[in-house]
Amino acid sequence: MSFFARVRALAGGKEVRGGSVLVLSSVVAQAITLVATPILSRIYEPAAFGYLTLVVSVTGMIIPAVALRLESALMLPKDAREASALLFMGLTVAALISLLSAGVLELCFAAGLLRPMAALAGFSAWVGGITFFSGIFVLFGQFALRVRNYPAVAARNVTQAATTALAQVGAALIAPSAVGLVGGYGAGRLAGVVPLIGSVRGEIRRFQLRDVRRMAREYRAFPLLFAPAALMNASALALPVLFAGIWFSVADAGQWGMAERILAVPLVVIATAVSQVVEARLAFHARSDALGSASYYLKVSLLLLAVSALVGVAVLLLAPLVVPWLLGDGWEDAARIMQLLVPMLVTRLIASPLSKALVVAKWARVNLVLDASRLLLILVVLFLCTVWGSNIFELVLFTSLAFALIYAATWLTGLAAARHLDRGNEPRAVAEV
Repeated sequence: MSFFARVRALAGGKEVRGGSVLVLSSVVAQAITLVATPILSRIYEPAAFGYLTLVVSVTGMIIPAVALRLESALMLPKDAREASALLFMGLTVAALISLLSAGVLELCFAAGLLRPMAALAGFSAWVGGITFFSGIFVLFGQFALRVRNYPAVAARNVTQAATTALAQVGAALIAPSAVGLVGGYGAGRLAGVVPLIGSVRGEIRRFQLRDVRRMAREYRAFPLLFAPAALMNASALALPVLFAGIWFSVADAGQWGMAERILAVPLVVIATAVSQVVEARLAFHARSDALGSASYYLKVSLLLLAVSALVGVAVLLLAPLVVPWLLGDGWEDAARIMQLLVPMLVTRLIASPLSKALVVAKWARVNLVLDASRLLLILVVLFLCTVWGSNIFELVLFTSLAFALIYAATWLTGLAAARHLDRGNEPRAVAEV
């Protein structure tokens, strides 16, 4: 069978069609966000976006581990009753962690800490509520993927983006404040959850307490190993922006958040699509004992290098011209921050999709070391910026360079994983010859 014939055969599979639907829904969701951005930037001040950025950053640190990664385990049980027990566990854990997060923030505020966050009314309640809705969002989304209900997950993505944009614009008509931006974000999370629950409700089965205990024992590796890794990765991404909002000003965090909001478009469109293809191709090599994982890895790397270089040059040249026109007055700093984030953007566009090689090679411990190194390096950067008295732009640049270094290390590790797959398949390939 020729290569194109194999591609056509694969394209006919439900998983590939479902994956295409998910990628398309992510693109549509990003398009909605991008279209709404010029409207919102002309209504809300950078400080209002700063509070939204702080809420999103705090919840972004918690959400990847809000269910202790039990959502990933949902794909594994063969029995629907066991999967339902896991879903119950995840929801219970998500509720407890959400309450704990809100409680810890309240204690910090009472002790006089994190004053910029405390300035937003109900900050801890927003964090707790959005974290819980996001936990439900992730858990039921994975449950829907388990039963291959791809349209429900795709609808969730689009519904969330559309509701968020409409709610934020609608709130501005009443009173353009940070509460409107944060409330609209929370409304989007809630709107994405409701239809998703309805779409998979018929797949949930009755279970007993012993099923929950058995699932807790069987999948204990997810809370013990994968949750800390997810927490470290998310913390490394969120801490610099949080530091900017607390150490400098909420408006600075808003400028940074707006820059990342725009740069997220190429990341989602390119990285999401390519990562699924890379994982599928490398997994095919692993299952079929075929060689060529490393050569495929290098070919995709060259393609991503060309694309990321074009994106990087476009940001460097066009950001100062396009951003003021797109966002309106007062957002000039966002354009400069976008330019400073180019090293991180370019290396992330290359390394993020190709990091799937670590998953296929089952290098979980190596991935954990990379996540820990990323967090440690970011903490060092924040410490040095504090000691040196760096300004916001220097903080952005040092953060960008630190992430670029880690993503370069991730790419090299991914190449080693691809070569490891080839070495594992080599004896079997020789035997077949």
